[in-house]
Amino acid sequence: MRKTVQLTLAIVFCSSFSLFGQWTTVDSGTTNNLNGAYLLDSGIGFVVGDAGTILKSTDAGATWALLASGTTNMLHDVYLLDPDQGITVGDRGSILRTTDGGAMWQRVPSHVSDALRSVSFSGANGIAGGDSQTILYSTDSGASWQTSQSGFFGGGFPGAQMLSATLGFVAGQNSILQPLLGATTNGGVTWNFQAFYFDNNEGGGTDVFFFDQNTGLVSGFVFDGRGAIARTTDGGMNWSTLFFDQPIQGLDLPQPTSGFAVGWGGRILQSTDMGITWTDETSGTSANLNDVSFVSDGSTGIAVGDSGTILRTTNGGEPTPTPTPTPTATITPTPSVTPTVTPTVTPRPTPTPRARPTPLPRPRVSLRVSR
Repeated sequence: MRKTVQLTLAIVFCSSFSLFGQWTTVDSGTTNNLNGAYLLDSGIGFVVGDAGTILKSTDAGATWALLASGTTNMLHDVYLLDPDQGITVGDRGSILRTTDGGAMWQRVPSHVSDALRSVSFSGANGIAGGDSQTILYSTDSGASWQTSQSGFFGGGFPGAQMLSATLGFVAGQNSILQPLLGATTNGGVTWNFQAFYFDNNEGGGTDVFFFDQNTGLVSGFVFDGRGAIARTTDGGMNWSTLFFDQPIQGLDLPQPTSGFAVGWGGRILQSTDMGITWTDETSGTSANLNDVSFVSDGSTGIAVGDSGTILRTTNGGEPTPTPTPTPTATITPTPSVTPTVTPTVTPRPTPTPRARPTPLPRPRVSLRVSR
């Protein structure tokens, strides 16, 4: 008797991975445009915007609460010295300061009437940049301010960075529509300036980030509507420029291998090589984004923009693969084969006995497996 069994094993699975961005929309509780953001490693974060809007988070940007600012002026930028002390700047020379984590904000005289658009500190020493190429400096954690320069025709400084207690930078535009970088080595008291072009294009700087006194980046726009990120390795004497289809508004590079830029149309860019190259991340929004801030390890960050937009990531914005579906095994048995009976043959008698032949082996059941 011979029997054949066929076993078919079919493994069904999806071998391709679909990718999705790791930026998620967070409820800000406002529809006002949001212009500046700052996030501490402790998880304390502040966001500022139009109509005196100030928001605070205590869980690294997951949730936000509206604070009373005491002003209706547009606020452009914010900086936190620690979880309790913070400075925000805005229109009409506005400077607000808190020393209790945002519960109360005190007005600080700026002695200027132009809009202040950027602010940055290193320890107690800080700078603020504004319209008319205004630059202010502070040596007491923002409790008081002195004017370094002001009153120029046109131009201004939407970007500011204090890299150390003495070394700082501002970025913006001069009176003849060139991008402009300013550098100080004495805490903002005096400045040296380098005007340049975005690869022969006029425009303006929107933000600035330097790794040291020589290597840094300026984001911005050119007058045909494109955005730009320019990079220098000699303190602003020479620049290499990358262009994008919309203005780039904000920069933050918490690590040399983890940098971020944001701009109009929901643009989010990431760099892993100190700003030499940039790749797009999926933001999930088309709103204009105005600023970005990350904790120091480059993992958790927020991006803020128009109409109350706040986006958040906890993995640097990297896409991750969706889980692979569990393989499904399908066993398809082949119908049983009817046994075939081998007839018995009766040996014919022989007159002379002969040696008995060795019996043939019995038929074995054959198992064939189809894979």
